[in-house]
Amino acid sequence: MVLLMAATLLLGAAFWMDQEAVEFVRQNANGWGKWFAGRVSFWGDFPGVLAIGLVAWAIGRWRKNVRWQHAVLLMGLCAVLSGLSANVVRAGTGRARPFTPGAPGWYGVSAGARIGKSAPDFQSFPSAHTAVVAGFFSPLVLLSIRSRRRWIPWTGCLLGFAGTSLMAWARVWNGKHHLSDVLASMLLGLAIGVLILRRLERRNLNKTMVS
Repeated sequence: MVLLMAATLLLGAAFWMDQEAVEFVRQNANGWGKWFAGRVSFWGDFPGVLAIGLVAWAIGRWRKNVRWQHAVLLMGLCAVLSGLSANVVRAGTGRARPFTPGAPGWYGVSAGARIGKSAPDFQSFPSAHTAVVAGFFSPLVLLSIRSRRRWIPWTGCLLGFAGTSLMAWARVWNGKHHLSDVLASMLLGLAIGVLILRRLERRNLNKTMVS
C-alpha cells in the first residue's frame, strides 16, 4: 500500500511537471545530446533488447548456469508483456505527443483517424520503448535484491536503474514523450515483473533463479 501511494504521488508530480519538461526540451535538446537520444531510442527498442537478452542467455548457456538462463528468459517474457501492455493502453488513451501540431490532450481511441492526423502522433501515454526496457530489467532487480551475495543486489539494481533511466531520458529528450509517459512505463514494467514473479512463486518455479 505504501509503495502504491508513493507511485501515485510520483506519477502525479510527473503530470504536474509535464509542460515544464516539454519547454526545457524545446530549448535545450539539440546537437550531440539529441543525436545520442535518437540512437538510444533506435537501438534500445525491442530488437535491441532482444539482442541483449540473446547474448546474455548464450553466456549463461556457455557457462552452464541454469539460474542465469532462467532469469534471462524471465526478463524477455516481462519485456514482451510490458511492451504489449503499453501498446494496448496508449491505443486507448490517444494522448498527443509533446510536439504534435495542435492542442495537447487526450483524444481516446482512434484519435488519429478522427482528427485526420497520423495515429502514432496520438500514442504518447505510456511509452512502449520505456515499458519494454523497464519490463526487461525488472526481474533482474527483483531477483538481485533477494540474492545472498553482497555484490549482486547493488549490481542488479544499478544496471536496471541505469538502463531504464537512459531509455526514459532518451524518449523525453527526443521529444517523443512527456515525463509522465515514461514514468508510467517504468512503473508498468516494474508491476509486471512483480506480478510474474509472484505467479512463479505460487508454482515454486522461481527458487532456481535466486542464487
